[in-house]
Amino acid sequence: GVAPRALIPVSKRRPRTAYPQGNRLSGYLIRLPVDDPDPLARLASVRTAMDRNKDAGPNRGAGAVALLADHVPALAHRLGGPLVGQAARLWFDILVTSVPLPSLGLKLGGHPLTAVFPLAPLAPGHSLAVAVSTYRGSVHYGLVADGEAVPDLDLFATAVSKEVATLIKACRS
Repeated sequence: GVAPRALIPVSKRRPRTAYPQGNRLSGYLIRLPVDDPDPLARLASVRTAMDRNKDAGPNRGAGAVALLADHVPALAHRLGGPLVGQAARLWFDILVTSVPLPSLGLKLGGHPLTAVFPLAPLAPGHSLAVAVSTYRGSVHYGLVADGEAVPDLDLFATAVSKEVATLIKACRS
């Protein structure tokens, strides 16, 4: 079958600056090598595609997608929003994002948080969004899935956890 396409949003704002103001986003599209049985080969394939995209920059190169929210007038958003939502299904199958978290310890109600699970928005008509964060030396991921497209969320979460464990084991070997 055809490998699913992932949209990986990237910020065009420079770190530690307020300019340009607001959220200025672009994104990369990459094919996910789900048919490759070797977890290290899958990881290398994704890493190579992302390195190639990053080298070209967020505004150009194979797989660069301009997210035009800052460039389209408000009226066009209202009129074109439903059309763009429908077209998004043609561009990508899954959203995968990294959510930056501060390295200092976070507290909630005065109690230190030991884990923070990020969530990514699920685009209309899509089945899955994945968010990943590192916090205090651990990697945490959050899955947002459409209940009709992924009817057994517990089974799906178990499969994802097993795949992550397989990848970690392969990397340590």
